[in-house]
Amino acid sequence: MLSTSMSPRDQGYAAESLDDLDLESRSGQAGESSHAQMEEDSKDKSFQRAGTKDSRFMHPDDSLHLHWYETTVRLRGMFYIFFSLAVVMALSLGCTAEAFFFIMASPEDSGLSFGIVVGILLTPLSLLLTAIYVDECIDMGLDAADKPSFGLFRAAVTAATRCFGKVQTDHVERALVLFVETVPIIFAIISLVMSPSKVYWYKEVGRGYCLGGLICALCICITYIACHAHVGHIPARDELMAELYHNMGPLGRFRRAEGSGAHELIDKPNHWGRACCFGLLGLCIEIGVILVFLFFHRLYAICIGELLATLLWAFALRSYAPRLLGKAFWCTLIFFILLAASLLMGTMQSAEPNPSELDPMVLGPASMNFNTSLESRLPLHFEASPLSPHPASPICRTSWGEEGGLKNWGLSILDLSIMAFASSFGGEADVREGLGKMLNGTFPDWELLEVENWNTTGRWIVVAIPSRNVRIISVRGTTNLRDAYANLQIYSAIVVLQLMGILTPVLSLMPQTVIQRVAGGGITKSFRQRFRVEARLADAARKHKEEAKKAGQVLVMTGHSLGGALVGAVSTQVGVPGVGFSPPGLLFQKFQWDLDLVQLTRAFTVVQPTNDVVPQVDSQRGLIEWLPCGESALTCHRLTHTACALWAQCGDSRPRDWRPTCSRWFGPEDLNLPVGEGEGRKA
Repeated sequence: MLSTSMSPRDQGYAAESLDDLDLESRSGQAGESSHAQMEEDSKDKSFQRAGTKDSRFMHPDDSLHLHWYETTVRLRGMFYIFFSLAVVMALSLGCTAEAFFFIMASPEDSGLSFGIVVGILLTPLSLLLTAIYVDECIDMGLDAADKPSFGLFRAAVTAATRCFGKVQTDHVERALVLFVETVPIIFAIISLVMSPSKVYWYKEVGRGYCLGGLICALCICITYIACHAHVGHIPARDELMAELYHNMGPLGRFRRAEGSGAHELIDKPNHWGRACCFGLLGLCIEIGVILVFLFFHRLYAICIGELLATLLWAFALRSYAPRLLGKAFWCTLIFFILLAASLLMGTMQSAEPNPSELDPMVLGPASMNFNTSLESRLPLHFEASPLSPHPASPICRTSWGEEGGLKNWGLSILDLSIMAFASSFGGEADVREGLGKMLNGTFPDWELLEVENWNTTGRWIVVAIPSRNVRIISVRGTTNLRDAYANLQIYSAIVVLQLMGILTPVLSLMPQTVIQRVAGGGITKSFRQRFRVEARLADAARKHKEEAKKAGQVLVMTGHSLGGALVGAVSTQVGVPGVGFSPPGLLFQKFQWDLDLVQLTRAFTVVQPTNDVVPQVDSQRGLIEWLPCGESALTCHRLTHTACALWAQCGDSRPRDWRPTCSRWFGPEDLNLPVGEGEGRKA
């Protein structure tokens, strides 16, 4: 009887003739396969002859079902590993972007703090580890789909653990199969038991099983990275891994793959000196970044320094383990750079115009230029009524503050849009002038109580209207570069998660609490307590709430974009009504701002144009008023367009002139004019 060294990998999958198989057997090394393995090889050959009487190949039906268990593992393993890749990539890149923009958003006079130092060091390390995970996880995903499944994983773990004892591939295979089969079932049972409602129990079981598969994939990838790093810097051990991989049998057969035994598994350091040089040079770059931040605060120098430190530490790892980093590593670095640049450019595109170029959004009846827009086809004034072609939106009939009579209600949604717009004017003189043009003739007794410094992120103004027994805090949206950094510091993690959700069901399969924890800052939250953008606004809101109460007034908050999100968070904390125009969502920011979601749904009102992408970030909570918008995303995000859309739907109960602003987008046919007033909407 001839001995054979043909690998089980070749025996299980090669569609070769029996003559070729015999030739391969004669060319192998004698004595390498065990007696049990030779018997199973003979069974495979006899099974191969059993298709038809004269057939020299295995029948396709038999071939498909020969390794059915491995096929199920391949399908599940490939899905869970690439799912875990999307999850880890979203979480880690989101946290990396959060730490990076936290450094960028810090005030120039903030000085150096422990949080800044940690953020500077954490950004390149987090990016480096993410890129390593992506590169190795892609290899694991391909390995799970390969024949034999998880052959590379079994070979790497066996080669790495040989120094701890006589570990064989079949030992690793049994542990892998046990882990892959039991962990998802355990998580499914736990998810079912912990579910408060058993009505949709099958959903909880499915979600728990998928979560268990995700945990399995994470553990497999992390284990492989550790073993590959250990094997990769020892040439002999690396050769053993390659030999075991090529002799590996199908998953579930528990065949033992043997090496030649010619490898001396001696730990010989590979380029330790070069790796240490690159590592120390990267550390020096990081120290330089800290000094630049402390003395010069040059943001472009910080960006370049962080990138150089990441590259140098990558070279150090590559010198230590040459095969550890592949093309996917460098693609991940490039992807993060493009992602950060795209987020910053997109945020700046949605910023408010320069205050020096800002004209009043509307003119009050006592203003100098009131009713001078003679070329506009729009009516000077109208109000929606039962005679209008369409019912006015519910928010048209909502008021904030005390009622002063039948028609002199508290503040309408248009009044609040004017207040939100006023916070974007420049200094105190500019705010007084702009408010004077917009309010004169409607609220002659308005008072400007406070104007926060222009450079404050989330800058606010406070206006009181004694005749309406109301006081308004208006919060500015994204206006300058530092506002954009603060916006991305808060929302970058959830934005990356939502982008990954386009490819994989990240948000639907992960528990909501887990996503809230991730978007809540996690590690970086404790480092940025000094720079919480809502902290000073919350203190001002509490102070003015007490003062308004003593004066017999009601405090209301309003804001646009980032200012709207800050209004939602602070109005919930302080316990006052708030209105946000096109704000990003707050559901997943529960731990970011310590929000009570029940209180948020009671206190906050959201005005959301349909084609605006900013409110689609995160998920909204509160009363949502949708506004149809067919313009571009940037136009729909502008507060002026939103206010004009409200005016076109609701009309204005106060005789203000909206024509200079609204005639750019709306004509008489777009207005909800009562029948008989103007042209109205044509049927």
